Amino acid sequence: MTEQELKQLLKGGELGSLYFLYGEEPYLTAHYAERLAEAAVPSDDMTAEFNRHVFDGTALSVEALEAAVEALPLMGEHTCVWVKDYDAGAANAAVTERIKAILQTVCEPCVLIFSVTAFTPDLKKNAKWKAFLKEVDKHGKSVAFDRRTSSETVALLVRGAKKRGCTLSNAVASAMIEQCGGELFLLLNEIDKLCAVVGEGGEITREIVEKAAVRQLDASVYELSKALLSKRYDAAYDCIMRLFACGEEPIRILAVLSETYADLYRAKVAAAGGIQATQLAEDFNYRGREFRLRNAARDCRSLSLSALRKCLETVATADTRMKSNASSMHRLILEETVARLIVIAKESR
Repeated sequence: MTEQELKQLLKGGELGSLYFLYGEEPYLTAHYAERLAEAAVPSDDMTAEFNRHVFDGTALSVEALEAAVEALPLMGEHTCVWVKDYDAGAANAAVTERIKAILQTVCEPCVLIFSVTAFTPDLKKNAKWKAFLKEVDKHGKSVAFDRRTSSETVALLVRGAKKRGCTLSNAVASAMIEQCGGELFLLLNEIDKLCAVVGEGGEITREIVEKAAVRQLDASVYELSKALLSKRYDAAYDCIMRLFACGEEPIRILAVLSETYADLYRAKVAAAGGIQATQLAEDFNYRGREFRLRNAARDCRSLSLSALRKCLETVATADTRMKSNASSMHRLILEETVARLIVIAKESR
């Protein structure tokens, strides 16, 4: 079932008995799971205390789940049983068989919902997850919420601002994604905050986003990489000091810096081989993060391909050193790595 089909089902009000919601967008997964639960047994209904059952899948009692699924509604039309973050791939054989039996036998008046937001199930390689999905699709409906593209997220943010009585342009929405990251839950929270800042009828400008919106680690490390590529020693270390002041761990900063240089290398190789950016985005799953490739395609011009290879070797060496040394050494290793990256940039032609 697609997201659009699920929307139509919720509008029509004709519920089935089994649903599995998952994917790369935890916000949408949680949103639609809540809508299904509300359609089955509204949370403000006087019978919700008796007819709505929510289980933590990380500490699931199969006996309690079986009892809830088999229970008849009390003074209501349905019961709703919602299991959050059950990991079918990690379940033992006995639990797997009992869950399979539940999936095969669940029927009206019960609406059983499995939703996963804490992780993305490995439905391609994990045999247990593949078997779980197969059973769900045989007896109910599964819905995968894929990561939104940048343009889809921009449109969502613009609509979100409009609903709150404010104006947000596409260009500023794009800048907001670059600064805050692509997580929908965080972005929509930021829209709430920025609309409160400008007030009803106000316009969210780029300056307001830069001053008031949260700055994701990726955005700060991107500033660092720009300083490195432009051979600005002082600016690079200013970025590092700000990151340290915000409590960011050196190993996390290095991880994001590694991803940034990987973006640059991919963009450089693609340009040399005449590969279109759209193909590159598809091959390396940049869905929702297309702006990273656009930035990389622009920024990689200042370094040669051999220099980018040296940069990747440098950050890989730093990663190995951090993982084999005490955390007290991590800051020094990161600072040394930044110095080496600046030297590589200066020597590149």
